[in-house]
Amino acid sequence: MTSTTSPAAVPARPWLSADARRWAAVRLPGWARPLWCASVLVVAAIVMLAPFGWDDRCTVAAPCGPDWWYAVGAAGFFVHALWLFALPEVALVSAPLLLLWMTDPGFRADGAAGRVADAAVVAALCWGWAAAFVRSRVRREQRALALEAAGGVLLPVPEQAAPVRRGVVRIALGLAGLVVAAVAAGVAVSGERADRAHAAAAVRVEAVVVANGAEDHVVARFGDGTRHRVGVTLPEEHEIGAPVPVLVDGGWRRFAAEPYEDRTGPRLLALTAGGAGVTLLLSGAVAALRARAVRRGPVPVLRVLADRADGRTVIRPVDGADAPPVLAYHAVGAGAWARGECVLFGLPAEGAVELVLVGATASGDVVVGTADSPVRRWTEPAAEPGPDAEGRRQAEHRREAEARVAEAAAAMKPGAGPLRWRGGTAGRVAAAAALLGEAAVLASDPPFDEGWWQCVGWVLGAWWFASVVLSPVTWRITADATGLRVRGCLRTRHVPWADVTRVVRTLHGELIVRRVAGQEDLSLGVVVLPWWERKLRRPSAATRAAAELTAMARDPGMRP
Repeated sequence: MTSTTSPAAVPARPWLSADARRWAAVRLPGWARPLWCASVLVVAAIVMLAPFGWDDRCTVAAPCGPDWWYAVGAAGFFVHALWLFALPEVALVSAPLLLLWMTDPGFRADGAAGRVADAAVVAALCWGWAAAFVRSRVRREQRALALEAAGGVLLPVPEQAAPVRRGVVRIALGLAGLVVAAVAAGVAVSGERADRAHAAAAVRVEAVVVANGAEDHVVARFGDGTRHRVGVTLPEEHEIGAPVPVLVDGGWRRFAAEPYEDRTGPRLLALTAGGAGVTLLLSGAVAALRARAVRRGPVPVLRVLADRADGRTVIRPVDGADAPPVLAYHAVGAGAWARGECVLFGLPAEGAVELVLVGATASGDVVVGTADSPVRRWTEPAAEPGPDAEGRRQAEHRREAEARVAEAAAAMKPGAGPLRWRGGTAGRVAAAAALLGEAAVLASDPPFDEGWWQCVGWVLGAWWFASVVLSPVTWRITADATGLRVRGCLRTRHVPWADVTRVVRTLHGELIVRRVAGQEDLSLGVVVLPWWERKLRRPSAATRAAAELTAMARDPGMRP
């Protein structure tokens, strides 16, 4: 470490625009973006683990047992997807390990669909490995170009550089996750060992299933006529009256085909906490090592132009004062606000955090800033144009609505009696089909034999679905001399003409009666599908009602 000197006195070579353009030209190709690789891998893994054609039914000859090897490998796909984002270097190692796991013939799916799923996972793993390799190569090339631009000048960072304790929180959380995983795994393994000991000492007896309605056991009748509960994983798979061999060791009773209790909860907790813990621990360790790397010895230095933009420190080449910035990062220390010509310690690369910036204030005081976030390629913040796409759509919709009101006002004549508007035939047919579908789902899997809270959830969900579906059917507006009678799904309300300002059909198909200030608008819900209306190329009943009722609200002479 050295004492801080003025940036002008540091023998650093300037980072020129030509060097900056070469650095910026090295970029990650679109196919190597981690989002694409991880998404494809997760989808392919879920399809593969579905499982296609695997015969995993438990038998007395091949009883089911805790398969940690399979569980760890299956969880590894999702942890690997996280590493494609956070730890591409580790993903270079985990991808071959997962491919090795897939070579186990016991985990291969049968049939053509299974082979396609396996091939998709292999392709996704290879794609992710190639993307991680390309990301690492891009960073190496960027560091090499920065080192070349530095011309071999190496200097230790200033003593005033604020130490950044990066990764400490992640390391602590990772260790906590591993402790939780160890405890959960210990609970599961100890229980499995106890089941193994019971099964070894148990006596096999024949029994008949007489009840299978519980969640974790069936009731079986033994040869002596007594009935006992027998723990099973899937009670519904054991038909009433089916003979089954049971292992009995005192009060411990399990089917001979399923001698182990279902411990999915602790196993899932162990795998989830373990995967998250390893990810956080490795990420924190890598961040801590990178933060300290810049202080281990002399590092390359570059003379650059620094500034502040969008809340970040931005870096330009020395001869590019009018050019856009090349890279940006968040910094801590007084140097985070350095402007003008500065000296950059460290090799800039996308994702790097080993940078220290030394600059000078207008009064000549030397300031030092340390990177507190990964370096990113500079991208211009979104400009503030006029209306955005949604705003333009809203403005166009309002213009079309006003045109329909004008047409309605020109064509309408005062009504001799009350006028009514309500949903059309197409909406009623669609609603009836949706309600029949809901009834079929409820009839095929009635929730009434489940817990009370599940029944409440089913009832509330079914009621909400029905209210949404019935909105296009039940809405009706009647206009008479006194005002509007607005009927929704549950109630009818009367609105005097003096309170009505207009009726609108929104861009998303909602029908609303606007009222004067101080009174809440009345919404009839979504009563029309705008895309279907556009497809039919004619206004729906709700659209016509909005235009004609607005014309009546504006001109009392058109009212009934």
